[in-house]
Amino acid sequence: MSGQSSQNSIPEKIGFPAGTVAESPLRLDVVGAQFGKFTAVDKPADVLFDSYLGAPKAPSMMLAMRAQQGKGEFARLGIEAPFAVNQIDYECSGVSILAHNKDIATRMRNAMWSGFFEFEFLILCRACRKDDKSFHADLPILMHEDRPVWIVSHRFGKKALTDFTMAESGADYQLWKARANTVRPHQIRVHAAEMGLDIVGEWIYSKTPYVFLSKLKNGAYKIGKNELEKALYPHLAIHLSSVSFNGADFGMPEVGQVSLHARLPKRFAVMLKKLGFEKTDM
Repeated sequence: MSGQSSQNSIPEKIGFPAGTVAESPLRLDVVGAQFGKFTAVDKPADVLFDSYLGAPKAPSMMLAMRAQQGKGEFARLGIEAPFAVNQIDYECSGVSILAHNKDIATRMRNAMWSGFFEFEFLILCRACRKDDKSFHADLPILMHEDRPVWIVSHRFGKKALTDFTMAESGADYQLWKARANTVRPHQIRVHAAEMGLDIVGEWIYSKTPYVFLSKLKNGAYKIGKNELEKALYPHLAIHLSSVSFNGADFGMPEVGQVSLHARLPKRFAVMLKKLGFEKTDM
């Protein structure tokens, strides 16, 4: 795993008991770590990594970790006091980075907001752009004053830049990559919607339904009597697949070049396979 400390004690997973951040126990993959510096985990969708402006009222991983301070696997990572580095939406899955103390968090956050990080998302959309294979979104955003949604505001919004590139296209769906150097809450979702991309599972900005096997099989898929069919992936189809940075760019040369990668959630990958896409093992 890139970004992994050479210390053999680094755990491959970290856990959260039932009721701390979700109803069921969670065991999250550690996708990169450097002892005493930072840890990156593969966060599942609909779990709160850390509170942010407009975030749902839910228990966060950061608060749960602080409540379990001294836990063995946290000590093996060298975590003194965890602080989130990147703001990843509650509804999204993927790479989530935490610093091991407040000083490191401040330095890494400043580097992120200065554009020294590179983020790459994989998103599944309804097929709606036939000709454009790539485009750039330069749309400043801010949170609505009355609702926990983000809007474009050229007068008051904060700078936000996203590059979109089509990875694969099918009959009814398209797989896109979104790249950015800094990412604000809902940025990818707002930019996608403004540029005409309807992300599967998006209920705020584009009202795009989940993918159901019965729709793919033209109604031939049967379920049991009085049962409700489950979506192939009942979450927002956005996955933060990779984050990269070089500590030498922002005064932390001991960190070096870091590349963090989180595999697609299993059900997300199954959905892509059912849709006929090749990129199902990312």
